[in-house]
Amino acid sequence: MSILEWAAHFKNIRCLLLFDPESPPAEEAIGWIVKKHRWRQVGIGESLVDLHPRFKDHPFVPLAYPSQEIKGVVKGLAEGSPLWLLESVALALCYSAPLLCFEREVFDALGPLLTWVLRAADVPEAEEIRHLRISGYVPVDFFPQVKESFLALKEGGEALEKLIERRKEAAERDGRKRFWRLKERPEAPPFVGYLDLLPPLARERERIVPFLEEETVGLLLSITAALHFWPPPWGRPKGEGG
Repeated sequence: MSILEWAAHFKNIRCLLLFDPESPPAEEAIGWIVKKHRWRQVGIGESLVDLHPRFKDHPFVPLAYPSQEIKGVVKGLAEGSPLWLLESVALALCYSAPLLCFEREVFDALGPLLTWVLRAADVPEAEEIRHLRISGYVPVDFFPQVKESFLALKEGGEALEKLIERRKEAAERDGRKRFWRLKERPEAPPFVGYLDLLPPLARERERIVPFLEEETVGLLLSITAALHFWPPPWGRPKGEGG
């Protein structure tokens, strides 16, 4: 992929649709996404585009890895999580976008990559859309930390471990401030979580070291958000929240 192809979509994606390829989104889900994103793009992992004919038309956009080195890093992590999941998270980071899912099992599969989660219920559809937009600024606002994280990952050692802990604390502070409108309810389904690939990359550092000579790998080192809309907004009575 050329840098111009990547730049054409960077920060121009409203969200990346996250789903298990063995259970593609229902027609109702696709119809809702099309209706709510007439003027913005919704990313689909390149390997998932053929799972539904609508994925080749607006607002859906197939997303590819900006470099082969990023692809190699993601495959190096695949023993810990499903490849489709890692690909989606990696592409969301590469294009500075949040992820959106409608299945609890899919959100739960993100568990090893989550650094902070907020649970909320009865969120009206309009507020879901608002918070999807708000979440789009998460990877942008964390992007200034990418260089420090990339250099720490290359060096390894105690400094890397301390940085991981600082990022975890920063993610929680940011999330609580950014999503202050949401009333947290511990018994409710997860609504939003922050994703950080630095901890799993640090654990697999020896395996991915050959790819760290390529700076584009640093695109994986921001932090992004995943939103879980449940129950699905298209199946609720008008005005009812999740």
